[in-house]
This record gives sequence, C-alpha cells and structure tokens, in this order.
Amino acid sequence: MIDKTDFDKLYNNRDFWVNRINLLKNLEKYGIESVPNILKDFHYPDNFNNANLNLIAKLINIGATADVCNEVNKCDNNSCLKLNPNLVAINLDKVRDLGIDGKDVVVAVVDSGIIYNHPDLDKSRILFYKDFSGESDENNPKDILGHGTHVASLIGGSGKISNGYNQGVAPGVKFVILRITSVSEIIKALEWLKENGKKYNVKVVNLSIGVDPKTGYLNDTIAKLANDLAQDYTVVAAAGNDYANETIDSPGIAPDVITVGGIDTKNTCDKSDDTIYDASSKGPTPFDLLDKPDVVAPAKMLPGARVPGSVFDPYKNQKLNTNSNQISVNYMIHNEKNIINPELNKIYKINDKNIDNNNDDNNNDSWQGKYYINLSGTSGATAIVSGVAALIYQVLPNATPKLVKEIITKTANKIKDPANNELYDKYSQGAGVVDAYNAVKYAMSLNNKNTDNPNTMLA
Repeated sequence: MIDKTDFDKLYNNRDFWVNRINLLKNLEKYGIESVPNILKDFHYPDNFNNANLNLIAKLINIGATADVCNEVNKCDNNSCLKLNPNLVAINLDKVRDLGIDGKDVVVAVVDSGIIYNHPDLDKSRILFYKDFSGESDENNPKDILGHGTHVASLIGGSGKISNGYNQGVAPGVKFVILRITSVSEIIKALEWLKENGKKYNVKVVNLSIGVDPKTGYLNDTIAKLANDLAQDYTVVAAAGNDYANETIDSPGIAPDVITVGGIDTKNTCDKSDDTIYDASSKGPTPFDLLDKPDVVAPAKMLPGARVPGSVFDPYKNQKLNTNSNQISVNYMIHNEKNIINPELNKIYKINDKNIDNNNDDNNNDSWQGKYYINLSGTSGATAIVSGVAALIYQVLPNATPKLVKEIITKTANKIKDPANNELYDKYSQGAGVVDAYNAVKYAMSLNNKNTDNPNTMLA
C-alpha cells in the first residue's frame, strides 16, 4: 500500500524534526542521498487512463531518503554495517549466516510492473511477465509508478549495487510479475494465478495493494479470490495506511492471507526504539471484525530499487532545479478539484524512454548514480514478509500455506511501546514483528524432525 502521511501531525512531532535534521546531515552512500522538503501529497486519480485506480489512489510521502549508517546516527552493531537496519530488525543478518536466501522459490508480484535494467533485479530471474492493461509485454516491461519494482527489490533484490547492504529479504527468489493498473485487473491477475500459478511453481503471492472494503470478505471479490488462493499459495497482503482501527484494506481482510502492518525502526540498529508505524491500518477488519493484522514488519523509509522518471522518483525533476536544494515533485498534486498536473503526460513520455529504450545500467542521464529510493508504507512491510515466506519455502518446499503462516506468526516477536513500556495491542501488531531467523530455524527443525511430513503444526 502506498503511504499517506498526516503532515499536521508530523510538523508538531519533535522526533520528526530531530530525525529530519539528522537525515539531512547524511553523506551520500550507495546511491542514496537526502532529499529535503519533499512534503507534497500525491494523488493517482481514479480516471487516469480510463482505469479505476482505487488501489493506488492513496497518498504517498516519499520523504527524505538517507543512508542510515551515518555520522549522526552511528551504527555500533556490526550487522548494521552489512545490512540496512530494517533488515537487521527482522534478524535477517543471522539468516544470511545460515546460507538461506530463498533460492529458486517463485514469488508472484501483483503490482505496477517492473523494469529489467536495474542491477539488483536480473532479468533472468523473472520467469514470466504479464501486463493485464495491455500497455506492455515481456519484451518491453513498464513500471510507470515505480512501486512494483521497489516492492520486488524488497522481496528479492540482490543488493548488487550496494554491496548487499540494500538487498532484499530473499535475494535468491525468482519472480512472476503481473502488472495491474485497475481494480478489475487485480481480479484478472488473481484469477490468472488460480489457473496458472502451479504451472510456474509459484509459492508466494505478494499483494502490496488494497482497496477500501464495502462488505465482508465473502462478498468482496478481491478478498474472496485472495482467500481462495491462500489455500494453495502463501498470500501476503498489505494492511493499509489509514492510521485508525477497523481500516484494514481488501484483500487484507481475508482471514487466510497473511495481513501485514508496519513498524518504524527509526532507522537505528537499536530495536528497543521501534514503534508501530503511525500510518499502519489497524484491526479488527471492518464488517467481519476479524483479528488483523497477522504480523508487522518494517514499513518506514525502506530503501529499494529506483525506477528513473517514475511517478515516485524524487530525482526525476532534478535537472530542472539545479539551483535549488529542493527537488520539485509537482507532477501529481492532489488538490481540491483533483486536477491532474499537465506534467503528468511528460512523466509517461520520459518514463517510456528511460524504461523501454534504455538498457544501459551505467547511463548517467537516466540513473544519475542513484539506484535506490526510500518509500514508506505497509507495501514494503508486505514485501518483507513475502521474502520471509520464501526463505521458509527454501527449507520446506512442500509446506502448506497454512503451515507457513503459522510459522511466521508463531515465531514473531511482540513489541512494546517505548513511551510506556506496554505491549501494543493485537489490532496494532498482531502476533508481532516477523522474525526471519526464528522462522527459518523453526522450519529447519521441522524438516529435520519429520522429513516425510513437514506440515506438522506448531505446538
């Protein structure tokens, strides 16, 4: 899910300004640098391209991108020197020591598309690409938003361009990419997976998307389809970014999917300062009043693959503002009349050129040496949990979705609110923060104890 930020709340929050001042002092590293004053709301209109884009009609705060291991916030944890703190927060550093990386596990990503020429996403790892809008094909893929590529890299990016620092949770996975631009296309993509998922040996379905539910899950087409898929695949869906209780989005309202809320690691190596991400939607689900989310994962300032010239690319207008320390991002401003800025069409022309015709990873006109951007939202948290599911499947390739969900939830860690040292309630954190190491270790123990039937449920 794309993030909506309550700026009035942020402006009156001391921690926001302290963190922001710290971020602005960071040195550029691994292609990530501070981008001050990107404080505009974005709106992707429902009527664009004749598509009902409720799934991305959320607002996004790109925020300041930064390298978190810096002079201001020194990382005294050696793990934080190898992996960014959002990955250390789920104990991924310990998983790497086990040699588990999700090798050859297939993850289907239903999102805004992907590009082939990002160094962290090797084209050879993409088994299949389908665009349900008909705007692109496997020879000329698109990601006009930049959201799908970012999500895919969080799941399984190699981290090649950052020496592994910004790698995905499961850098050994393979992908099935299903590009969607409307609610109707989400339905088509889920129906396609029902018919074709096993053909490509899909194990995990990532749904970093969501719409406001109008009814319970049984009468909600997307949620019902996702729940049906969850009988054969591990389906991971975003809780949403609507701040309040009873705001879980569809398909996250489906009981059998793994619904993911977010935490804010504060971009530090110290887990004791982690909090629930302010924008994260909370349970219970509307209408059915089911206990959701199931788990939470890092959702704030997640570094992932950048798509040059995309809607969420903070650098796309940099050349027009060489005399200013503020990068203008006025392409898609949400105003009173929902008027689309005329520059929107230019984005598409520029984006088409950069993605379809530019296959040179070192083209400075396109990349400008910046291969990552930071985005916030439960989209990224969902991708992280999908990555953890892939790690489990590497250890237990024949595990059922029910077992994978149970491993993830039963090995999660409850967190406390640092302000009062009390546990967050179940509607905020579910079972707690996903723990990749605990999950993999438990999967390994099941595999060792019962090779013939690894689907023994947890005690």
